[in-house]
Amino acid sequence: MWLFLRRWFTSFRFVRPAWLRLRRPSLAAVCEALGERLVHRTDWKVGPPGRGQLRIRVAAAGVNFADLLKTRGQYQEKAEPPFVPGNELAGEVSEVGDGVEGFSLGDRIICLNRGGAYASDCVADAATCLKLPDGPSVDLGEAAALLVNYGTAHLALTSRGQLQPGESVLVTAAAGGVGLAAVELALKLGARRVIAAAGSDAKLAVASDKGADAACGINYTGLDGKAFRAALKEAAGKGGVDVALDMAGGELLEPVVRSLNWNGRAVVIGFAAGSIPKIPANLLLVKNVSCSGLFWGAHLQHDPATLLASARQLIAWWAAGEIRPHVCARVPLSRAHDAFDMLEGRRSTGKVVIVPD
Repeated sequence: MWLFLRRWFTSFRFVRPAWLRLRRPSLAAVCEALGERLVHRTDWKVGPPGRGQLRIRVAAAGVNFADLLKTRGQYQEKAEPPFVPGNELAGEVSEVGDGVEGFSLGDRIICLNRGGAYASDCVADAATCLKLPDGPSVDLGEAAALLVNYGTAHLALTSRGQLQPGESVLVTAAAGGVGLAAVELALKLGARRVIAAAGSDAKLAVASDKGADAACGINYTGLDGKAFRAALKEAAGKGGVDVALDMAGGELLEPVVRSLNWNGRAVVIGFAAGSIPKIPANLLLVKNVSCSGLFWGAHLQHDPATLLASARQLIAWWAAGEIRPHVCARVPLSRAHDAFDMLEGRRSTGKVVIVPD
């Protein structure tokens, strides 16, 4: 009898109902008022995962300029304070919601969320999470740099830019998160040459370390549109470039379009220069070129299959050591706004991530 009871008790698994599960308050960097600095909170409440969701212990959150704009109320997607910014993270699964398959406690994942990444814990839809490979060498700080930056660069080069092996590529803001990823991925995809344009010689050197042609880098600090156009013409040589990715905007976009080869493709990704430019439509006609845009995050709503296929490819390349995100700083969560200061002051190269203190 005793043996029977012992076996029965050891095989019994008690699952506490949700209302009995006590969760410690989370740490978070909170936007309490638009336009103000983030506030470090130690009492932020993160609820249980709902159906189809995961609760995640955050190991690193990727910092993107869109996060800063959202805290100022200047981004396309609005959020009402108080809220926790950050939509890109890497971490471990700490709870699995009902209806979720394919994930277990302790799984290491990367995730694209609609906010909440600048915290010690967050809840996300399982459909936006991807498992990372096992192994002690997995760097979750690097993993947090894969989705937005490399995902943007990958779709810009393949889906919008239609890059073909042997073609040439121009990348502006080439030492930024998307820029460095674009330099690396363009070469991975078979580009014969990548021309980098950036705001300092030091940033051009970072792009060269990723494989950009060191002999023709363009430092556009102090150059007006006309001078930048002349520099592009000299760097690109006869014919021009086949694909151009522009993150700078402002008065640099028109020279970028003018630099295209016959049938060239320009892709507008951002406006780091601060102003939204206009280009004469006749420039598209005379050399049969195209100028399109890429809003990577909108794929989650309109074309998630393409986004997730791209992300899986990037994870596979990263796991195989074929690409390596450049993480320039790992900022403690308690000083999260310092990461915004780095981006706004143009003191970062590659990716800045926020990590637990």
